[in-house]
Order: sequence, then C-alpha cells, then structure tokens
Amino acid sequence: MLKIAVIGLSGQSIFLNLNHLPKPSITSFAQSYHQEPGGKGYNQAIALKKMGCDVSYLSKVGNDQNGLECQNYMDKYHINHYFIKVNQANTPVGVILTDKQGENEVIVYQDLQLTLTYDDLKIFEDEIKKADVLLIQYEIDQKILKEAIKIAKENHTKVILNPAPAHYQDLSLLKMADILTPNLEEAKTLFAIPNNYTLEEIARYLMPKITNTLIITLGKLGALLINQHTYQFFAPYEVEAVDTTGAGDTFNAGLARCISLEMPIDEAIKYAIVASALSVTKPYVMDAIPTHDEICKVLKLYNLKQKS
Repeated sequence: MLKIAVIGLSGQSIFLNLNHLPKPSITSFAQSYHQEPGGKGYNQAIALKKMGCDVSYLSKVGNDQNGLECQNYMDKYHINHYFIKVNQANTPVGVILTDKQGENEVIVYQDLQLTLTYDDLKIFEDEIKKADVLLIQYEIDQKILKEAIKIAKENHTKVILNPAPAHYQDLSLLKMADILTPNLEEAKTLFAIPNNYTLEEIARYLMPKITNTLIITLGKLGALLINQHTYQFFAPYEVEAVDTTGAGDTFNAGLARCISLEMPIDEAIKYAIVASALSVTKPYVMDAIPTHDEICKVLKLYNLKQKS
C-alpha cells in the first residue's frame, strides 16, 4: 500500500558553504549560498514521495512568501499536504553551515505561533488512520506527538519516531513508538549513556531499557539495531560525502517505506542506509534525495559487499 502520514516542521533552508565551521568570536565567510524549502518532516515527506510512496503531510506555516514556497514545492510532487497558515507568524527558517568535509551545523528559527494544536491534528486524523506508517520527529510539540501516536495505535498504524532534535527527556513518549531512530549523540542524551562507552557497550546498556525497536544511525559507521533480545551492527555504504544535510531524514524515509511493506527490519535498515548514503553525494537536500530506482541499483552492490 505504501501510504505514509508525516507530521513535521516546514520552512526555508538557507545553505552556506564554508571551508571550516565557525569558531567563537571569529567571522566566517561563505563560498556559496543556496535556498530551498526544508525541515525534518518536510524533507522526509519529499523523500518518501521520491521513493514511490503515497504521502500525506501536516504542518503549520506563516501566511507569507516562505510558507507559499513550501506549499508550491510539495504541489510539484503531488503530495497530499495539509498546511495550516497563521497570518501573524513567520514561516520557520533554518540556516545550514557546511564545511569542505561535508559536515554541517544547523540553526533553526521557529515562531511559537506555529505550534500545532489538537484542533490542527483533528484535520489530519483520518490520514493517520488510513496510513501504514506514521513518521514523526521532535520538531513537533510533545502533547501533539503523544496524541498522534495514540490515534495511530488505535488504528493499527505503525509509528516511527525520529527523536531529533533530542530536547524532550520523556521516556514514556519514547516507549509509545514502535521504532525509534535517534543518531548516536541523540541516543546518548535520551538514554543518559556515558560518553566513554563503546558501541557494543551502548548496545548492552540499552537492551534491558527498551521495550520497542531502537535503530541508532551512526553516519559513516552505518547503523545499530537494538531490541530487548539482541543487537546487530549494519555496515555503511561508503561514499565520498559532499553534504550530510538531510541524510538522517532520507534514512527515516527509506525505513518507513520498507516498514509500510512489512519487510524484515534488517532489509529495511539496509535500504535506508543506501538511501542515506546516496543523499550525501550531492549538495543540499531536495535534489540530493535519491529515487527508489536509484536506491535499488546501489542496494544490489551493497548486499553483494556484505556477503563477500
């Protein structure tokens, strides 16, 4: 069926490329400038569509030019979007700083007037009910996250929670999702993992603490799958990184696509790893997100390497 419901932040992303990421009290100069729509949920929705899914998307924007551009870009992809517009608010803006190694830092401004409410969620309730998977992130208000998960659970919709950025320290919220997908630093924050632990120590530390499925994305090191019974490392697909912005969002989209098809979790993770790897080989986010066909071509090579 491949029907995915996504709730997330939408805004304009401003990309600045520098030789080195800024240091305190030192002025930095960018070598290039680029602007496009973005946000974690926004990126995930676009990625899912490029991977061949039927996508519904809920978000809140200002009634301004940036908000209009967010809507128009999704219209190009024929995404079933629910943009709630607020007249006296500014659409969020994210500034992404990328160095010559492809590493980045992100600064986001979000107007508090754009926080989703229960009434906003009601508009989207039927989309959650009809979906195979609900994909959500920590860019959404915690109360709305819990209510959205409740609706999903009552209607047998799988929930993937990408707890990024990791600013909600609520273990009860983490336990509500079927699958959690933090990166390594987010996992350390969420689960109070000692900084000096190795990846294997982290896996053993977390196994008795979780009741669902935890997938920690490790960037160039691949991914780590953990549940109460076992853990498994997944090798990366090695590429030369140009820009890592949006890699995590592409991973989550790839994972959600496969979960909606009820694929085995290990196959879903492999697909997501390849999708994420391909996304870092091009600058920025929107044009860097690979299509399903592009992922499948490389996935064959990845699987062959794992068997050799």
